[in-house]
Parts: sequence; structure tokens; C-alpha cells
Amino acid sequence: MPNHVTNRLEIIADNETVQKVMNFLKGVNEEDGTPCHIDFNKIIPMPKELLIEASSSGKLGMEYLTAMQRKPLYTQDDLATIQRVEELQEKYRKEVLQLGASYLSNLEKYGYPTWYEWSIATWGTKWNAYDQYLEEPNILWFNTAWESVPLLIQKLSEVFPEVELHYAYADENLGFNVGRGIIQNGEIDMTIPDGGSNEAFEIMFFVKPDMEEYFELTDEGYKWIA
Repeated sequence: MPNHVTNRLEIIADNETVQKVMNFLKGVNEEDGTPCHIDFNKIIPMPKELLIEASSSGKLGMEYLTAMQRKPLYTQDDLATIQRVEELQEKYRKEVLQLGASYLSNLEKYGYPTWYEWSIATWGTKWNAYDQYLEEPNILWFNTAWESVPLLIQKLSEVFPEVELHYAYADENLGFNVGRGIIQNGEIDMTIPDGGSNEAFEIMFFVKPDMEEYFELTDEGYKWIA
């Protein structure tokens, strides 16, 4: 399981503009089809062809097909891959090669074989937003896997350049991997303090206020007291 990063996005604008941003971000939950408050596809859409299995089988098939294109100038790794695939049972071999062909096609079209590589490179995290809710009228809360998404929020700011987007995040690793700032019109002004510093803990308390009661400030910094 990943570390869950809590994200807080406050939209600063008049009520009408806030609603426009909220409507723009609304989407559908990929797992159950229910409405959601923020869908990263609304900011940068993922090509549908990338929504295929990300697996070692597909990677093996892609490596096999790539190796065959080099015939007869095989490397030792090529020969090992070819042997491995050709020793597979026929049904499984067909599946591996079919998936590998899709990987190669996606790589040529989009620069990435599957949703996994594309998401990390484009959104900054492997999954869409989850565990999300709206704090009326203008604050969105959501989780991301392992990483924050300031560059994605930057893209949103380019769609609504007049809006101030106040963005903050904090990792489950308390006092580490935190940040806070303002993003507007494609410009990012973020504070990302050293992990474990007092400033890092204070940002964490801003994003996770329920945690503050478990720490006290000492001469050596914030210490766990629970």
C-alpha cells in the first residue's frame, strides 16, 4: 500500500468563478461510476488506450517484439527474452505478445506503454484523486498515492488564470513530504520545508489539524507525546 498524501485545495475567487472551477473538476469515480468532486482527467485527460494492464507480462511481450525487430543482430539479453517467450504455453504466449504489441503502440503514440507510467509522468502520482470531499463552499480535500500534485494544479491554474489556488499537502510520514503555497496563472509559489523541521510540522498541522494534539514544541523541535 502507498503512503496516502492528504491534499487541500482552496479556490479563491468570487462565488460564480468558484462554482465554474468546481464544475470543471467534477468527474466520475472510475471504480463505481459515482460522481466525484475532482477528476484529474478533467485537467489532463488520460488517453483511453493506456487503460490496459500494467504488468511484467506486457513488458516481456514488448521486449520480445523489440528484440525480433533487431534480427539478426540479437544481443544476449534479446536471445534470453526470445527463449523465455517461445517456451511459454501457446495460450499464454499469445496473451503476452498481444499485450506487448499494445505497449509498443502506446509507446509510439503517447510516449508511455500503460496508464501507470503515464500517470506518474503526467499527473505526478499513479492514481486519480481518491477519498475526496468538498468543504463548502470552496475547499477540496483529496488523497493521492505517494506524491503531491503541484504541477497538475499548475495546469488547472492555466485554465483559470484569474483564480488563486491555495494548495497544501502532507504525507502520512508526519512532518515529512509537506508543502504549502499559492498557484496562479501558471506560476507556482510553494514552500517545501526540510522534513522534520518546525515549519514542516506546522504545515502538517494545517493539513492534518487533528494531529496537533499529539505533539509538543520543545527546544529540539516538535516531539510526539501521545
